[in-house]
Formats: sequence, structure tokens, C-alpha cells
Amino acid sequence: LGRHDEALVLKRVIFAKQVATFGVSHESIISGSNLANSLNELKLWDESEQLVRDQLVPAALRLLGANHHTTLLLSHRLATALWLNPERRDDLPEAEIIMQDVVQ
Repeated sequence: LGRHDEALVLKRVIFAKQVATFGVSHESIISGSNLANSLNELKLWDESEQLVRDQLVPAALRLLGANHHTTLLLSHRLATALWLNPERRDDLPEAEIIMQDVVQ
């Protein structure tokens, strides 16, 4: 329906409430992944990168492990944020390394 801005607001609220209620959990990590995806879709790459790199990937590694589907998905979201951001062309090698790690 093209109401991405409205969906982003809701995803922010859901993520914040899940973290407040359950702490960092598998459920809140999935909500955070959905939020990061929306941020990428709306070209808010810096915010997506910060969320995924600083909060979600470390939590997923700790709770789920490096080879869990959700952890790999988050790594993909991080690589996407780095790869698509035209202001961060210096980060393309890092995005490539992350994607190589995801597919191995």
C-alpha cells in the first residue's frame, strides 16, 4: 500500500516495547530485524547500520549463535545498509566481506 513511513513508526514502537518488556530476546531481535529492513527500504542506512551493528548482531551472536538464521539475516541487513548507502562507498569492502561470511 506504500505506507512505509507509517509502518516504520509502528515498527519502532513494537521494537521498543518488546525490549522494554522482555529485554533483549529472540523476539525483540526479530522485531529489530524488521525495523532495520524498513530503515533500509526508506534509505535510512546510517540508522539501520547503527541498530544492527551496535545492538542486534551482538545480541544475536550471544543468544542465538553465529550460524542461526536470524543472525545471518541481521548480517545481511548490515551489509545491505553499507552497500546501498551512496555516502559510504568506502564501506563496500566491508559489505562484501560480511556477505561472503553470510553465504559460507
